[in-house]
Amino acid sequence: MDWSNFNVIYPSYMDSNKTVKMGRRISSTNAIPEPTAQEIGEALRVLRIRHVVQPYKGYSRDAESRWDNPGRVRVDMKGDLVPNLMPGVTSDDALMANIGQFENKKDLLKEIARIIPNLNIRVQRLAEKKRMEEEERRKEKERLLAKSKASSTSGSKPASRKKKGKKKR
Repeated sequence: MDWSNFNVIYPSYMDSNKTVKMGRRISSTNAIPEPTAQEIGEALRVLRIRHVVQPYKGYSRDAESRWDNPGRVRVDMKGDLVPNLMPGVTSDDALMANIGQFENKKDLLKEIARIIPNLNIRVQRLAEKKRMEEEERRKEKERLLAKSKASSTSGSKPASRKKKGKKKR
């Protein structure tokens, strides 16, 4: 499969935390916070659109995304629908009516942004992120508590308020 003529979609195109100058292509009301290339690939799989995920590519307009959220997806907007790539998943008729011929890339981005919040991989990723943040907060609180106990039990003299440095003559 030659994907050199496929359209490119970067996660920054749909990131509600980004500005238009940073590369967001759809309105912030339709956008979602912090999408990943894998989530975009899963959404395209649900839509049954032929695509290729390139996880190590970075978006040149947003230097931050090259480090924090790398990846891009190449999409065949002109091609035929592919067979169901998700075994065990049955699409409803409303979704089947929207599949395929999107008028333009912006409509496709809006549809992907609508699908991504309901994906299992996104729900799991956000839950894991929340758990890690809570654990970091707990560890920081423990560090501060241990530091305050150590400083209160040291019994040393309070620091003098004398100015340090060279005397002026």
